[in-house]
Amino acid sequence: MPSVLVCVSGGVDSSVSVYLLKKKGFDVTGVFLRLTDTEGEKRSLESAKQILNKLNCPFKIIDKRKEFKKVIIDYFKKSYFQGKTPNACVICNPFIKFDTALSIAQKSRVDFIATGHYAKIFNKREKVFLIKAKDKNKDQSYFLHQLKRDSLYKIIFPLGNLSKKQTRQIAEDIGISKLTQSESQDICFFKGDYRQFLKEQFKNAIRPGPIISSKGEVLGEHRGLFNYTIGQRRGLGIPDKTPFYVLKLDVQKNALIVGKEKELFKREFFVRNINWLLEPKAEIIKCMVKIRSRHKAASANLHILEPNKVRVVFDKAQKAVTPGQFAVFYKGLVVVGGGEICA
Repeated sequence: MPSVLVCVSGGVDSSVSVYLLKKKGFDVTGVFLRLTDTEGEKRSLESAKQILNKLNCPFKIIDKRKEFKKVIIDYFKKSYFQGKTPNACVICNPFIKFDTALSIAQKSRVDFIATGHYAKIFNKREKVFLIKAKDKNKDQSYFLHQLKRDSLYKIIFPLGNLSKKQTRQIAEDIGISKLTQSESQDICFFKGDYRQFLKEQFKNAIRPGPIISSKGEVLGEHRGLFNYTIGQRRGLGIPDKTPFYVLKLDVQKNALIVGKEKELFKREFFVRNINWLLEPKAEIIKCMVKIRSRHKAASANLHILEPNKVRVVFDKAQKAVTPGQFAVFYKGLVVVGGGEICA
């Protein structure tokens, strides 16, 4: 009987994953990662305990709060301080959640690990691929592109062929719906607006500065660059016939550069720290590129500059390319790789 370690969160997705794997005959153990001290996580932990008890599944709690603060929270704060817009989930998945689960599995001689993510692993001719989930609206392959290629052989995504509606129905059918915690779109280590969180973190480091148009005109004063992100139009306080948008955060000059909507569109940018899930076979690669999780992937050429750096050239200019976010490359349903947008 193959064994599997399932990362559980008290939510419907990971809980149904446990049920489906047990139904297939796996020897399942649930593991809950303690990442924060928030009330939300405490409620999730209690839910996970109740659900796994109902599913007759062994349960472990692993404390990763120290590592989470160092790797994720510090990264989040540092990125905003550098004028970038981070994506904590993209970093947390490979370097906290999956690394921890894979390490435990190896030490315990467990065959596989699993999560409640909506994505698929496909094996063909001794090669392994990360591909999009069946439910296009729920697909989470974007958030998983930093997983190491070799680790894919040890990962199972039980929900890859299900829709969210089907997952919820299974939870209802097996009597765990009322035990699960509702999903939150908030960042897990604080509640509310991230700007307030950052204000509390930066305190005396907050420096107002000029708001400058793309033509060089001083239009006003910003409240600290971390309050803004590329494409933002609200909260600028600059009245005009047509709205201004944030174009750039100039950290060296402590200036917020703004312009009109048409100026947000770019065809070219650079991506660094590439994690290749498929090795590039040419200096120029044609693929589809997503520049944020909700962005509709657009056709582009990848120009390989270095093993871990590319220049992306879109066929048609795309709106609000944002440093600090991640660009993910696709060939059809297959994730080719991705990395951090740096310019």
